[in-house]
Amino acid sequence: MVFTSIKYVWKENIENLYRIYCIAKYELLADIRDSKFGIFWNFASPAIQVLTYWLVFGMAWGRKPVGNIPYLAWLVAGYSAWWFVKPCIERGCNSIFSKTNVITKMKFPVSVLPATVCVKEFFNHCCMLVIAFATLFLYGFFPNMYWLGLIYYAICAFAFSEAVAMILSVLNMLWRDVKKLVISLMRMLMYFSPVIWECNFGDNVPYHNVLNFIMKLNPLYYIINGYRESVFYETGFWQHPALTLYFWSVTLILFAVGCMLMYKFRRKFIDLI
Repeated sequence: MVFTSIKYVWKENIENLYRIYCIAKYELLADIRDSKFGIFWNFASPAIQVLTYWLVFGMAWGRKPVGNIPYLAWLVAGYSAWWFVKPCIERGCNSIFSKTNVITKMKFPVSVLPATVCVKEFFNHCCMLVIAFATLFLYGFFPNMYWLGLIYYAICAFAFSEAVAMILSVLNMLWRDVKKLVISLMRMLMYFSPVIWECNFGDNVPYHNVLNFIMKLNPLYYIINGYRESVFYETGFWQHPALTLYFWSVTLILFAVGCMLMYKFRRKFIDLI
Protein backbone atom coordinates (compact mmCIF):
# COMPACT_ATOMS: atom_id res chain seq x y z
CA MET A 1 0.00 0.00 0.00
CA VAL A 2 2.75 2.45 0.97
CA PHE A 3 5.01 1.80 -2.01
CA THR A 4 2.06 1.63 -4.40
CA SER A 5 0.78 5.03 -3.26
CA ILE A 6 4.24 6.63 -3.39
CA LYS A 7 4.81 5.25 -6.89
CA TYR A 8 1.39 6.52 -7.98
CA VAL A 9 1.90 10.07 -6.70
CA TRP A 10 5.53 10.28 -7.81
CA LYS A 11 4.69 9.08 -11.31
CA GLU A 12 1.74 11.46 -11.61
CA ASN A 13 3.86 14.43 -10.57
CA ILE A 14 6.79 13.56 -12.85
CA GLU A 15 4.50 13.05 -15.85
CA ASN A 16 2.83 16.41 -15.22
CA LEU A 17 5.84 18.61 -14.50
CA TYR A 18 4.99 20.95 -17.35
CA ARG A 19 1.37 21.14 -16.21
CA ILE A 20 2.52 22.00 -12.68
CA TYR A 21 4.69 24.78 -14.08
CA CYS A 22 1.89 26.13 -16.28
CA ILE A 23 -0.69 26.19 -13.47
CA ALA A 24 1.75 27.88 -11.09
CA LYS A 25 2.68 30.44 -13.77
CA TYR A 26 -0.97 31.14 -14.61
CA GLU A 27 -1.94 31.69 -10.96
CA LEU A 28 1.08 33.90 -10.38
CA LEU A 29 0.27 36.05 -13.43
CA ALA A 30 -3.38 36.18 -12.35
CA ASP A 31 -2.34 37.57 -8.95
CA ILE A 32 -0.13 40.16 -10.64
CA ARG A 33 -2.89 41.24 -13.03
CA ASP A 34 -5.37 41.64 -10.20
CA SER A 35 -3.36 44.47 -8.62
CA LYS A 36 -2.47 47.84 -10.05
CA PHE A 37 1.19 47.68 -9.03
CA GLY A 38 1.57 44.05 -10.06
CA ILE A 39 4.89 42.43 -9.21
CA PHE A 40 5.77 45.34 -6.90
CA TRP A 41 3.77 43.66 -4.12
CA ASN A 42 5.79 40.46 -4.43
CA PHE A 43 8.70 42.50 -3.09
CA ALA A 44 6.82 45.03 -0.95
CA SER A 45 4.79 42.52 1.11
CA PRO A 46 7.76 40.61 2.60
CA ALA A 47 9.70 43.85 3.03
CA ILE A 48 6.85 45.36 5.06
CA GLN A 49 6.56 42.21 7.17
CA VAL A 50 10.28 42.16 7.97
CA LEU A 51 10.27 45.89 8.72
CA THR A 52 7.32 45.43 11.09
CA TYR A 53 9.00 42.65 13.06
CA TRP A 54 12.23 44.61 13.18
CA LEU A 55 10.47 47.72 14.52
CA VAL A 56 8.54 45.72 17.13
CA PHE A 57 11.16 43.22 18.29
CA GLY A 58 14.35 44.94 17.21
CA MET A 59 13.63 48.58 18.04
CA ALA A 60 10.71 48.69 20.50
CA TRP A 61 11.86 45.64 22.50
CA GLY A 62 15.51 46.55 22.11
CA ARG A 63 16.74 43.21 20.77
CA LYS A 64 20.51 43.15 20.80
CA PRO A 65 22.64 41.70 17.99
CA VAL A 66 22.73 37.91 17.89
CA GLY A 67 26.38 37.29 18.61
CA ASN A 68 28.08 39.79 16.34
CA ILE A 69 25.25 39.77 13.77
CA PRO A 70 22.91 42.79 13.60
CA TYR A 71 19.36 41.78 14.47
CA LEU A 72 17.82 42.96 11.17
CA ALA A 73 20.32 40.95 9.12
CA TRP A 74 19.75 37.91 11.36
CA LEU A 75 15.98 38.33 11.13
CA VAL A 76 15.78 38.72 7.35
CA ALA A 77 17.86 35.58 6.71
CA GLY A 78 15.58 33.36 8.80
CA TYR A 79 12.37 35.05 7.73
CA SER A 80 13.19 34.23 4.10
CA ALA A 81 12.64 30.55 4.86
CA TRP A 82 9.45 31.21 6.84
CA TRP A 83 8.06 33.38 4.01
CA PHE A 84 8.33 30.32 1.76
CA VAL A 85 7.06 27.58 4.07
CA LYS A 86 4.11 29.44 5.59
CA PRO A 87 2.11 30.19 2.39
CA CYS A 88 3.00 26.78 0.92
CA ILE A 89 1.31 25.07 3.86
CA GLU A 90 -1.60 27.50 4.27
CA ARG A 91 -2.51 27.69 0.58
CA GLY A 92 -1.50 24.11 -0.10
CA CYS A 93 -4.09 23.07 2.47
CA ASN A 94 -6.77 24.49 0.17
CA SER A 95 -5.13 23.47 -3.10
CA ILE A 96 -7.62 20.68 -3.96
CA PHE A 97 -10.79 22.40 -2.76
CA SER A 98 -9.93 25.58 -4.68
CA LYS A 99 -9.83 23.57 -7.93
CA THR A 100 -13.14 21.76 -7.50
CA ASN A 101 -14.51 23.38 -10.67
CA VAL A 102 -11.71 21.69 -12.65
CA ILE A 103 -11.88 18.34 -10.85
CA THR A 104 -15.62 17.98 -11.46
CA LYS A 105 -15.42 18.72 -15.20
CA MET A 106 -12.46 16.68 -16.36
CA LYS A 107 -10.07 13.90 -15.41
CA PHE A 108 -7.34 15.72 -13.55
CA PRO A 109 -4.19 14.53 -11.69
CA VAL A 110 -5.23 15.84 -8.28
CA SER A 111 -1.95 14.94 -6.57
CA VAL A 112 -0.09 17.65 -8.52
CA LEU A 113 -2.10 20.50 -6.96
CA PRO A 114 -0.04 20.90 -3.76
CA ALA A 115 3.10 21.02 -5.93
CA THR A 116 1.64 23.85 -8.03
CA VAL A 117 1.24 25.94 -4.87
CA CYS A 118 4.85 25.28 -3.82
CA VAL A 119 6.17 26.17 -7.28
CA LYS A 120 4.19 29.40 -7.29
CA GLU A 121 5.40 30.35 -3.81
CA PHE A 122 8.97 29.59 -4.82
CA PHE A 123 8.84 32.66 -7.07
CA ASN A 124 7.75 34.76 -4.09
CA HIS A 125 10.56 33.16 -2.11
CA CYS A 126 13.04 34.35 -4.74
CA CYS A 127 11.64 37.88 -4.40
CA MET A 128 12.13 37.64 -0.64
CA LEU A 129 15.72 36.47 -1.17
CA VAL A 130 16.42 39.57 -3.29
CA ILE A 131 15.34 41.71 -0.33
CA ALA A 132 17.36 39.55 2.06
CA PHE A 133 20.52 39.76 -0.07
CA ALA A 134 20.18 43.54 -0.40
CA THR A 135 19.88 43.84 3.38
CA LEU A 136 22.84 41.52 3.97
CA PHE A 137 24.99 43.46 1.50
CA LEU A 138 24.19 46.69 3.35
CA TYR A 139 25.45 45.08 6.56
CA GLY A 140 28.63 43.86 4.90
CA PHE A 141 27.76 40.19 4.39
CA PHE A 142 28.77 39.00 0.92
CA PRO A 143 28.41 35.61 -0.84
CA ASN A 144 30.87 32.80 -0.38
CA MET A 145 30.79 29.09 -1.15
CA TYR A 146 28.72 28.35 1.97
CA TRP A 147 25.87 30.45 0.57
CA LEU A 148 25.29 27.58 -1.86
CA GLY A 149 23.79 25.82 1.14
CA LEU A 150 20.74 28.05 0.60
CA ILE A 151 19.93 25.93 -2.46
CA TYR A 152 19.96 22.78 -0.35
CA TYR A 153 17.80 24.30 2.40
CA ALA A 154 15.37 25.68 -0.20
CA ILE A 155 14.97 22.11 -1.48
CA CYS A 156 14.38 21.01 2.12
CA ALA A 157 11.72 23.69 2.54
CA PHE A 158 10.04 22.69 -0.74
CA ALA A 159 10.02 18.98 0.13
CA PHE A 160 8.71 19.51 3.66
CA SER A 161 6.06 22.02 2.57
CA GLU A 162 4.74 19.82 -0.21
CA ALA A 163 4.59 16.77 2.06
CA VAL A 164 2.60 18.68 4.69
CA ALA A 165 0.42 20.37 2.06
CA MET A 166 -0.43 17.02 0.52
CA ILE A 167 -1.71 15.68 3.83
CA LEU A 168 -3.63 18.83 4.72
CA SER A 169 -5.19 19.22 1.27
CA VAL A 170 -6.82 15.80 1.60
CA LEU A 171 -7.87 16.36 5.22
CA ASN A 172 -9.38 19.71 4.21
CA MET A 173 -11.60 17.88 1.74
CA LEU A 174 -12.80 15.62 4.56
CA TRP A 175 -13.22 18.39 7.14
CA ARG A 176 -13.49 22.03 6.03
CA ASP A 177 -12.40 23.27 9.46
CA VAL A 178 -8.87 22.05 8.77
CA LYS A 179 -8.02 25.20 6.81
CA LYS A 180 -9.01 27.52 9.67
CA LEU A 181 -7.17 25.34 12.16
CA VAL A 182 -4.01 25.38 10.03
CA ILE A 183 -4.03 29.18 9.67
CA SER A 184 -4.38 29.56 13.44
CA LEU A 185 -1.65 27.02 14.17
CA MET A 186 0.75 28.61 11.69
CA ARG A 187 0.49 31.92 13.56
CA MET A 188 1.44 30.10 16.75
CA LEU A 189 4.14 28.01 15.05
CA MET A 190 6.08 31.11 14.07
CA TYR A 191 6.76 31.84 17.73
CA PHE A 192 7.84 28.23 18.35
CA SER A 193 10.33 28.44 15.49
CA PRO A 194 13.57 30.46 15.35
CA VAL A 195 12.09 33.14 13.08
CA ILE A 196 12.20 36.20 15.34
CA TRP A 197 14.19 34.75 18.25
CA GLU A 198 16.94 32.19 18.68
CA CYS A 199 15.00 29.31 20.30
CA ASN A 200 18.19 28.53 22.20
CA PHE A 201 17.67 28.69 25.95
CA GLY A 202 20.62 29.49 28.18
CA ASP A 203 21.75 28.07 31.51
CA ASN A 204 19.56 30.54 33.39
CA VAL A 205 16.41 28.80 32.10
CA PRO A 206 15.24 25.71 34.05
CA TYR A 207 15.48 22.48 32.04
CA HIS A 208 17.11 24.41 29.19
CA ASN A 209 18.63 21.25 27.70
CA VAL A 210 15.20 19.60 27.46
CA LEU A 211 13.59 22.74 26.03
CA ASN A 212 16.33 23.12 23.42
CA PHE A 213 15.90 19.47 22.43
CA ILE A 214 12.13 19.94 22.04
CA MET A 215 12.65 23.03 19.89
CA LYS A 216 14.94 21.08 17.57
CA LEU A 217 12.17 18.52 17.01
CA ASN A 218 10.41 21.17 14.94
CA PRO A 219 11.52 20.52 11.32
CA LEU A 220 11.37 24.25 10.66
CA TYR A 221 14.24 24.68 13.10
CA TYR A 222 16.46 22.77 10.69
CA ILE A 223 15.41 24.86 7.69
CA ILE A 224 15.44 28.33 9.27
CA ASN A 225 18.61 27.73 11.23
CA GLY A 226 20.17 26.28 8.07
CA TYR A 227 19.57 29.50 6.15
CA ARG A 228 21.37 31.46 8.86
CA GLU A 229 24.23 29.01 9.21
CA SER A 230 24.86 29.13 5.45
CA VAL A 231 24.97 32.93 5.43
CA PHE A 232 26.56 33.88 8.74
CA TYR A 233 28.40 30.93 10.27
CA GLU A 234 29.95 29.20 7.23
CA THR A 235 28.48 25.89 8.31
CA GLY A 236 27.39 23.14 5.92
CA PHE A 237 24.47 20.79 6.42
CA TRP A 238 26.88 17.82 6.57
CA GLN A 239 28.13 19.19 9.88
CA HIS A 240 24.77 18.32 11.47
CA PRO A 241 24.33 14.64 10.51
CA ALA A 242 21.87 13.82 13.30
CA LEU A 243 19.59 16.79 12.55
CA THR A 244 19.82 16.11 8.81
CA LEU A 245 18.87 12.47 9.27
CA TYR A 246 16.00 13.44 11.58
CA PHE A 247 14.65 16.09 9.21
CA TRP A 248 14.63 13.86 6.14
CA SER A 249 13.15 10.98 8.11
CA VAL A 250 10.24 13.17 9.23
CA THR A 251 9.80 14.63 5.73
CA LEU A 252 9.79 11.21 4.05
CA ILE A 253 7.29 9.86 6.58
CA LEU A 254 5.01 12.85 5.99
CA PHE A 255 5.38 12.41 2.24
CA ALA A 256 4.47 8.71 2.51
CA VAL A 257 1.38 9.57 4.57
CA GLY A 258 0.38 12.23 2.05
CA CYS A 259 0.80 9.77 -0.82
CA MET A 260 -1.34 7.16 0.94
CA LEU A 261 -4.12 9.68 1.53
CA MET A 262 -3.97 10.87 -2.08
CA TYR A 263 -4.06 7.31 -3.36
CA LYS A 264 -6.88 6.25 -1.05
CA PHE A 265 -9.19 9.15 -1.87
CA ARG A 266 -8.18 9.70 -5.51
CA ARG A 267 -11.60 8.62 -6.80
CA LYS A 268 -13.60 10.11 -3.95
CA PHE A 269 -12.73 13.80 -4.17
CA ILE A 270 -15.75 14.57 -6.33
CA ASP A 271 -18.03 12.96 -3.75
CA LEU A 272 -16.40 15.01 -0.99
CA ILE A 273 -17.15 18.36 -2.67
